[in-house]
Amino acid sequence: MFINGNRMEVPDHVKTIESLLIHLGLQEKIVVVEQNGVILKKENYSTVVKSTDSIEIVTFVGGG
Repeated sequence: MFINGNRMEVPDHVKTIESLLIHLGLQEKIVVVEQNGVILKKENYSTVVKSTDSIEIVTFVGGG
């Protein structure tokens, strides 16, 4: 699958957006996830991911 424009192999246990975020260490972060051009609501993080998916993950960083 492509994550933020980069081809990435993920373990077989990564089957959903939620498990992908856990695998990437982002489960505690505030993120916006786009799957194949569609922005997902947090309640839809159980959506299944496929090896052909294009995933964009945007994290928010505070600062001033």
